[in-house]
Amino acid sequence: MKQTIWTRTYDVNTIVLDDQKRLGLFGLLNLLQDIAWLHAKHLGWGYEALVETGTAWVLVRQKLVMADWPVWGDVVEVRTWPRGVVGAMAIREFEIVAGDRKFGECSTSWLIIDAQTRRPTKIDREAFRKNARTEGCLAIEAGKIAPQTGLKPAATFQVRNSDLDVNGHVNNTRYAQWIVDSLTPEEHAGIRIEEYEVNFLSETLVGDIVEIERGEFSPSAPCPFQGRRTRDGKTVFTARLNVTPRQ
Repeated sequence: MKQTIWTRTYDVNTIVLDDQKRLGLFGLLNLLQDIAWLHAKHLGWGYEALVETGTAWVLVRQKLVMADWPVWGDVVEVRTWPRGVVGAMAIREFEIVAGDRKFGECSTSWLIIDAQTRRPTKIDREAFRKNARTEGCLAIEAGKIAPQTGLKPAATFQVRNSDLDVNGHVNNTRYAQWIVDSLTPEEHAGIRIEEYEVNFLSETLVGDIVEIERGEFSPSAPCPFQGRRTRDGKTVFTARLNVTPRQ
């Protein structure tokens, strides 16, 4: 029988820690990606199954909200489930729990694309609905983040072989790492991320150079970020961070 809710435990160890001995943003996003792949395979929509049909999953939007971050030595339980289809996008949600405490939650939106043309293909809505969770879903959703003008250059990264995923483009988790790496040392030492939201607008490939542009942190509004591909000026992602002072 297919399980609508998939659960897996992960150790908060040196592989996923940040410099404050807490589960880091990049580390957590990798855990969410891992469990999403495992559950998709269980439901019959995994990487191998889609390869046979000449298609692939791509993450389009993501919103992560964290009340706090687990620390070194914690064991976190990640739960995930498909919620349904909205427009052309399949929605997948997550909860991050340690012991009896809920640390955070995440909503993601995915497309199935043709592996050759890279264009979206139609999702089997009825098959997806049969395994979708209908009660106990999250109140958050990943929304549209429009590109902005007037943001300031913060860092530049060239896509390397190690940035790629199995589909041959930059792994979604790498963009979060680029955003964190574009912070000043003082900012990085002084903030704790409460919300991370991102839209993926265009693929980037080996050799591409991406310039990270950003706004300023404010107590009243999220800080905007975006990545611009230098060879054609195209915005490849938009994102925003909500932060609080690190205790």
